[in-house]
Amino acid sequence: MPVNPSQHDGRAMPRLTRVRRATTADVAGMAALIASAGLPPLFIEEHLDGFLLVERDGARLACGGVELYGNCAVLRSVVVAEEARGRGLGRRLADALIARARAGGVTELYLFTQDAHAFWQHLGFADVALDDWAQPARASWQYRFISVSRNTDTFAGIHSMRRAA
Repeated sequence: MPVNPSQHDGRAMPRLTRVRRATTADVAGMAALIASAGLPPLFIEEHLDGFLLVERDGARLACGGVELYGNCAVLRSVVVAEEARGRGLGRRLADALIARARAGGVTELYLFTQDAHAFWQHLGFADVALDDWAQPARASWQYRFISVSRNTDTFAGIHSMRRAA
C-alpha cells in the first residue's frame, strides 16, 4: 500500500516552511507581496542578493531584504502575508536577515518602519534620529529618500531604528 507523504500513523504531518534566497523568478511575486503591505517595491533586483523568501508548498508567505553598506546594513521590505501572520514567520525571517548581515561583517543594523514598531523593538531595535545613522548606511535609497522628506507628511509616522548586529 502506498504511503501518503502527508500522513504518518494516521496523523497529518505539518507542511514544511522554508527560508531561502530569492531569485530573479521571485521578484514579481515579492514586489506584489511588498506592495500589498503598503511598502514601495523598489530596487528589489538591484539588491536581490540580500533578499530572502519564506514559503510553504510553493506559496510565498513572507519576504525581506538586507542591504550591506560596509559595516552597516539596512533591513528593508520585511513583509508577512496577511494570512500567514501570527505564526512566527516575521521573527524567523528577521533572524535570518540579521544572521545574513552578521555573516557579511555588519556591526550595525538600521531600518525604517511605520506599522511594525513594537515588533522591531522586541527584536532589540531602538529609535534613532536620522542624523545619528552611521555614514555607510546613509547610502541606502531609503535613507536618502526619507532624509530629504523628513519635514513633510511623507515622513510622518515612520520610525528610524537601529541596533547592534
